Amino acid sequence: MDMMQKYPRISDMVVPAERRLPKFVHAYLAAGTGIGQAMSRNEQALSEVELMPRFFRGRVAPDTSLELFGQHYAAPFGIAPVGLQSLIWPNGEALLAKAASAHQIPYTLSTVAGADLETIGPIAGDMGWYQLYAPSDKAVMRDLLKRAKASGFKTLVVTVDVPGPSRREEMRLAGAPIGSRNPMSLTPRVFWQCMTHPSWSLAALANGGKFSFKNLVRYNKEGDGDDITTFIGRQLNGSLTWDYLAEIRAEWDGPLVVKGILHLEDARQALKAGADALVISNHGGRQLDAAPPSITILPQIRQALGGDIKLFFDSGVRSGLDIARALASGADFVLLGRAFMFGLACLGAQGGQHVGDILKDELQNTMVQLGVTTLEELKSTRK
Repeated sequence: MDMMQKYPRISDMVVPAERRLPKFVHAYLAAGTGIGQAMSRNEQALSEVELMPRFFRGRVAPDTSLELFGQHYAAPFGIAPVGLQSLIWPNGEALLAKAASAHQIPYTLSTVAGADLETIGPIAGDMGWYQLYAPSDKAVMRDLLKRAKASGFKTLVVTVDVPGPSRREEMRLAGAPIGSRNPMSLTPRVFWQCMTHPSWSLAALANGGKFSFKNLVRYNKEGDGDDITTFIGRQLNGSLTWDYLAEIRAEWDGPLVVKGILHLEDARQALKAGADALVISNHGGRQLDAAPPSITILPQIRQALGGDIKLFFDSGVRSGLDIARALASGADFVLLGRAFMFGLACLGAQGGQHVGDILKDELQNTMVQLGVTTLEELKSTRK
């Protein structure tokens, strides 16, 4: 099958992905919080960014490569951290890490991934980034960072915009066992959803049929009385402060990226605490339904901080054109979560590779249409 003929855009994989996934899994992937307004505003605001083409440039041969933190990347985008990718598609973390390595773009493993650091690090190779939700137990934090470094991860991404779990109403409506002592409880409703979506269920069974927060289970000591969900909630919610960020900075000797910045003063404070880059993000609209679209905040922070600060962008990106819009709005780099997850859900093992193919082709084509050959030239195209 020629996948570029059948699925030439990421949006072409959204409906097939929904058909393949049990409803509670699809809700985890596709839903925001509240009534989904923040998520919708992210996409709408991006769609309104206009770029001005220039002509009479002859044949345009775009160069999308860049150097970041001393590492060469083939394109100015990477795979954002998403928890439990192996729930969206079994073995998802390994599949996406392999695709990222092939495309020479970063893959960011989540603290709450379904695969551990030791497994994914060698697969990602030089493309591996690690995302940290700061645990309240700082001994756990130090051990996670030690394991990340030993596993080959070079860049640390600290996510700051999840002070507590959001309500995830769509997941509740879809039957996800939120609040259960076991988040993967096989209720009759969940069982029926699995039975009526056999491609996902068979893939899950082939992968062992179990889902676990594998980076964290070792820290939940026997005798504490906590199930893993309670343990994660106790460890990861509301623990991050500016002083704690400074401790993480002191512990990690590689590049440090702070993800989830919207307020200018938070941006300035994070830089003072030692951040090497900031990700302007509202967590894809998954936390606060009243949050402003990230793309409206990005130019403001760029103007205030100047051109020397590394600013990344995340939230609502669904195409190579959106990547160009973000770069033209002041971003140096772009992270995508749902886009890669839709590919994974639609195409399984081939999904990550195909999404990367689409994004690279769309970005290069956008640069041709604009008449620019470098990412630096792209920055001046916003109308």
